[in-house]
Amino acid sequence: MDELLNISEALKEELKIRTKAAKTSFDLWFGDLNLTSLTEDKAVFSTPTKLRKKILSTRYINVIKEGLEEIIGFPVEIEIVSLDSDDEFNKSTSSFVSNNQNEENKEESIKKEKQIQQILKDNSEKKTILDEYTFDNFVEGESNKFAKAACLAVAKYPCEDQNPLFIHGHSGLGKTHLLYAIMHHIKKNRPDLKIIYKTCESFMNELIESIGNRTTTAFKEKYRTADVLLIDDIQFIAGKESTQEEFFHTFSSLYESGKQIILASDRPPREINPLTERLRTRFEGGLIADVQPPSFELRTAIIKKKSESLGIDLSSELVDYMAERLNNNIRQIEGVIKKLYAVTSLTGAFVTKETIEQIISIVDPGNIPTSALIERILSAVCKKYGVSEEDIKSKKKTENIANARHVAIYISRKITDLSLPNIGKIFSRDHSTIISSINKVELNIKTKKNYEEEINNLIKEIKIV
Repeated sequence: MDELLNISEALKEELKIRTKAAKTSFDLWFGDLNLTSLTEDKAVFSTPTKLRKKILSTRYINVIKEGLEEIIGFPVEIEIVSLDSDDEFNKSTSSFVSNNQNEENKEESIKKEKQIQQILKDNSEKKTILDEYTFDNFVEGESNKFAKAACLAVAKYPCEDQNPLFIHGHSGLGKTHLLYAIMHHIKKNRPDLKIIYKTCESFMNELIESIGNRTTTAFKEKYRTADVLLIDDIQFIAGKESTQEEFFHTFSSLYESGKQIILASDRPPREINPLTERLRTRFEGGLIADVQPPSFELRTAIIKKKSESLGIDLSSELVDYMAERLNNNIRQIEGVIKKLYAVTSLTGAFVTKETIEQIISIVDPGNIPTSALIERILSAVCKKYGVSEEDIKSKKKTENIANARHVAIYISRKITDLSLPNIGKIFSRDHSTIISSINKVELNIKTKKNYEEEINNLIKEIKIV
């Protein structure tokens, strides 16, 4: 039961980030959502009423599915049942409600739901996935030593010397872990400070909403009275003129008041384009720390620590094997270990090299030979946009073919380790044309509704082929 409760709580934290819903709306739809059973193929959630079940099943089922996959490390079918429907709830494999639920009335169902909520309340102090992101749990190596030291200095002495602190590095290397570690440290040692953490996208959405609702004064008051402001994925501010304007004034107000600003990005300030020069100079005006891909020794240490924390017994040979295969980023390692934990917990099977190999092939397509991965990319993109591989590699510039070509190039860059010149050879394009294609897709992600989801769905399809 404890594991299901912990997963439920971790999922709610993940959903808060993904839905960006106001607290009232979030509590209404997700506050009473509980994981009642989990197998390797299916997760069953309970909610008190039929109305909530309907809303969650129609409007939020995908975000629940994606959020749960992020936590447990593998995709499962999602079923949501309501406690005020005896027949439906009996069909679930709930570990909270007895199998003779069909003999109990609606009042008893609600009573049991209250009992579940009491259990959740009693376990509210249990750690969630975000509570794991502390300095103690951050595995240090040469590739991230300076970044960790910089973050720890800011956490110990906020609003003093290192301001702003700008952390950059490719996705999955631990930047968000460091931001949360800073927050946890400050909350523990300086509870008097007002801390605000936001992703750049969330900040932008909140700004847009405040403009629409004519509540910009409250928006400005909220951010400009922070003692510590942390913005993740700040690179998404590129090209957003109104957001850059507001963030400039927020930044200036906090900086001039001696407040701490911490920013994280997948690239250094000079590579965030288009970005106003006055913001760029402010981003570069403090301490810049980069996080590099982990070395073999660091990957080994991470695998050992994370597997031990989950009670997974790995021999030195298996640890070394995983460290050799998982050489992209820390998130890649975490995803494999989460799925390894889930599979071994559910099946009781011993960990073997074959088990690890199978999980890696599912979780990380980057371990597939590059040639095979490029074939998957071309096949998926051609199918999606109704073009041929010859079209993509040709000189044709019709809108549909050009878009498909840009997407194929972008995904090739995103999920393979090929250099830009090598990608250019595959698509018969020069280096500058490859960069142009990547920039066009990144611009479309920022400006076109549902475009990012379209790209992410393609990447998911490529990963599970």
